[in-house]
Amino acid sequence: MFELVEVTKKYRNHEALKQLRFVIEPGVTAVVGPNGAGKTTLFNILTGRIFPTCGTVFYNGQPVEKIRGNLGYLFEDPPFYPYLTAENQLGYFNALREYPVEAHEVERELEKWDIPPKGKKIKDFSQGMRKRLGLANAFLGNPQIVILDEPFNGLDLEGQQLLEDTFVTYRSKDRFLIFSSHQLERITLLADRIVILDQGRLVYTGETKELAEQATKVIFYLPGDISMDLLRTPLVLEIGKRGVWVTAAVQKEKGPLFLQHLAEHGIVPQSSRLLISELEYVFEEKQVSRRLPY
Repeated sequence: MFELVEVTKKYRNHEALKQLRFVIEPGVTAVVGPNGAGKTTLFNILTGRIFPTCGTVFYNGQPVEKIRGNLGYLFEDPPFYPYLTAENQLGYFNALREYPVEAHEVERELEKWDIPPKGKKIKDFSQGMRKRLGLANAFLGNPQIVILDEPFNGLDLEGQQLLEDTFVTYRSKDRFLIFSSHQLERITLLADRIVILDQGRLVYTGETKELAEQATKVIFYLPGDISMDLLRTPLVLEIGKRGVWVTAAVQKEKGPLFLQHLAEHGIVPQSSRLLISELEYVFEEKQVSRRLPY
């Protein structure tokens, strides 16, 4: 496991991380927090790219810089040479590894992520294809530890599904997948445990299911053209808007009644999720949603 003991990171007069003390167990862990919370700084320390100003970080009792040979990492915006092909770029990164893999493994990883054929230069890639190439590099060699900084940002729908499927292989007693995301639905779906940071301080660390059990409300995503009259019911606590969807917040125990109410009028929600108070302030909806009048 990873163990952080009083970890602080300072940049001149700014403290990016402030006396963090917690452990990260094997499995899938989400690190969440608003912009500037210290997530990327934490990842840079966990990967050994930078050192804390004070405090220590261990992996199974040894310094984290000792694990680089069994570590895969995805930058939020992966650094590539624009005039290389995907095959050449991944081959170059592989040559820099402490334990390079065979050429056929490089080809297999490119095929897995459906990277464009030979000859196409990275400068001509879409954002989603660049992210796929970054993921291929992170998972190359099937590392025991993978750290992903905002892996779903800019990733196309097929790539997102492929990444979600890959998460499953890291739910074991000796593997680690640590990722950051602002997408609350994915956090609650994919993460076994959650670490919440705010302004460099630890707010919460624990199992996702523990937070879910504390939730008191459910939010339903409904068609944008739904009649507001249908939502004028004591069951609905609050109405909002998210993209093309109308949202309705309902007490968790009243969820089945609300679903029955919708079914009686031929309405099927697009999706629903628990409202977890500790996570709401990092969820995009807190920044972009607006209440709708009854």
